Amino acid sequence: MNNLYDTYTIIKNFADDHHMINEFVYVKSETELDHLEFNYRTLVLIPLEANISRRLNSPVYTLDFGLIVLDKVIQEDDYSSVMSTEENIFVIGQLQDYLMQLDMDTDFDDIDFYTSTGDDYNISSASASFSVTIARSIYTKTIDKD
Repeated sequence: MNNLYDTYTIIKNFADDHHMINEFVYVKSETELDHLEFNYRTLVLIPLEANISRRLNSPVYTLDFGLIVLDKVIQEDDYSSVMSTEENIFVIGQLQDYLMQLDMDTDFDDIDFYTSTGDDYNISSASASFSVTIARSIYTKTIDKD
C-alpha cells in the first residue's frame, strides 16, 4: 500500500465485509454529511490532511482521516443507547486491529460520542481521527518541468 486510493480501498473493504456495518460512505468534508441519508450502522471516512516528510532520511506520507460510526437507536431507551455506543467503539477498535494486521502504521486519537435526536429515534455516533503513515520512495525524484 503506497497511496490514498489503497488506503481508501482497504477501509472500504473492511466496512463492506463487516457484519455490523450496513453502509460505507466517503465524503470530502463534514458539510456533505448534512445532505445524506444513511442506512444505519454507517461508517463514514473523511480525508482531513496530509504531511510529507523526509525526516531522518525516512521519506513518508502521513494521511489524516476522520472516522464516524453512526447508528440509529430507539429514543428514550437507555439500554439501546449504551449498547450502540459500545458497539460503535468495538467497530472502531476492530478497524484499528484490521489496519495493524495489514502492517499499516496507524494511530487513533480520542473517540468522541454524540447523540442527536430524531422524531422517534436517536442517532448515536462515535468519531475519531487517525493517521496512516505510508512509505515514499527513498530516492529524490526529478522534477517534471518544461
